[in-house]
Amino acid sequence: MYICVCRAIRDRDVEAAVRAGARRPVDVFRAAGYSPQCGGCASDMRKRIDQTIATEQAAPQTLLAAD
Repeated sequence: MYICVCRAIRDRDVEAAVRAGARRPVDVFRAAGYSPQCGGCASDMRKRIDQTIATEQAAPQTLLAAD
């Protein structure tokens, strides 16, 4: 699903940016290589950022075995 129609940023793009450290809509735009255009997506993008952070925090941490 598109979160930002102006810049064709999808929900999976937002999720990937959050996993890489994005915490604000402007961070997502930078991660996608764009700047904000109209701002109409800011509310939906904030919701997706918050949802992704909550999901990541709720997921069990994976431990890597030492070689």
